[in-house]
Amino acid sequence: MSTRHKFIFITLVVFVAIALLVTSCTGAIARGWAGGTVSADGKTIFAGSMKGKVIAFDPVSNAILGKPLQLTAPVSSGLSCIPSCGGQTSAALTLYASPVVITTPDLGTVVYVGGNDGKIYAYQFVDNALRTDAEWLYPRQGAMNGQIIGGIVVANNTVYFAMSDGTVYALDTNGLYKKWSYKINSKIWSAPVVDGNTLYIGCFDKTVYALNAADGTVIWKTKTDGAINSTPVVYNNRVYIGDYARHFYALDAATGNIVWNFPKNDTAPGSPQNWFWAKPVVLNGVIYAPCLDGNIYALNPDNGNLVDTYTFGNSISSSPIAIGNYLVVTTAVGSYAPTKQIGKVYIMNTTDGSHREIDFPQYEDVNAPLFSQGSIVYFHTTKDNLYSVDTSAKESKLTLVFNLNTVK
Repeated sequence: MSTRHKFIFITLVVFVAIALLVTSCTGAIARGWAGGTVSADGKTIFAGSMKGKVIAFDPVSNAILGKPLQLTAPVSSGLSCIPSCGGQTSAALTLYASPVVITTPDLGTVVYVGGNDGKIYAYQFVDNALRTDAEWLYPRQGAMNGQIIGGIVVANNTVYFAMSDGTVYALDTNGLYKKWSYKINSKIWSAPVVDGNTLYIGCFDKTVYALNAADGTVIWKTKTDGAINSTPVVYNNRVYIGDYARHFYALDAATGNIVWNFPKNDTAPGSPQNWFWAKPVVLNGVIYAPCLDGNIYALNPDNGNLVDTYTFGNSISSSPIAIGNYLVVTTAVGSYAPTKQIGKVYIMNTTDGSHREIDFPQYEDVNAPLFSQGSIVYFHTTKDNLYSVDTSAKESKLTLVFNLNTVK
């Protein structure tokens, strides 16, 4: 592993550790990396800021809908371990997980948000505005241990998520009543994936778990070679996921048996040189596995053979997104990188491997997951700016939508 690649992944780990430590110890600094979500009718986007805001806006006009929701928690709730933080009684929540929205005839439009205070909240969106008071929250008294670092998933009328302390939860979408929980004795920073009646999640104990989505009982668990931070993808009855040992796996979704792993030989030329951190993408029958070594490995889903390697230079920590035949990728270089290095957006045509390249402004990177509405892809940067790119335009350019923190 090169010195630069070591610096990149060490920086990522230190960034996460400091973010968790500082936000849980001071309450004064809240910096997360939430992305956004789009309503079922495509008419509203809900984006999470780095300092605990949830903003609703119209993706056509970019007009703000209602008043931004500012999530806070009392300092005495455990968000701060320092008695005197300038006399403040509350602090902004840190949002690592993107908000999730559902619309049903019974509930209307509800946005679910999880913060670093050990709670999950549900807010109704009525008359084009988010209500400022939570409709429901869990738990109603006290807090869960840890924080929601990975994402929140809604399926089967259930809200699924994992806490950093290693507990997976399932709550009813109507009222956030607990259905079940399952404790894993290790950290979880990844998001679950629900496919049918099964929930799949990776963990720091080098294990992929398959749980019954209805009651949380274990269906199977499979050991890998390294700790897992990546969120899995389920495709054609297989679970695809990468780990910190620089390996990428295909598991049988029903049994957990390892069907294949990539690379077959760590010393083979072109083998991954860093962690698999971001969620893989399936597009046109190919698995695209992003890696912190700056490459995306295109793999045959049947046998794990390498189809192609796409080199982007800098670290890929934010999960790419597929739009038609295009794969949209962001690279990051870290806040302390030399001034000549900048984060970039790549819009890659997977049919011929060609790509368009767009520079981010200096010192702006993307750690948050990308999200999209139609042909428009959105990027939430480390300066709390929200940018968009129209992938259908012949001359793609980065457009500043607004700064999430300054929206009022």
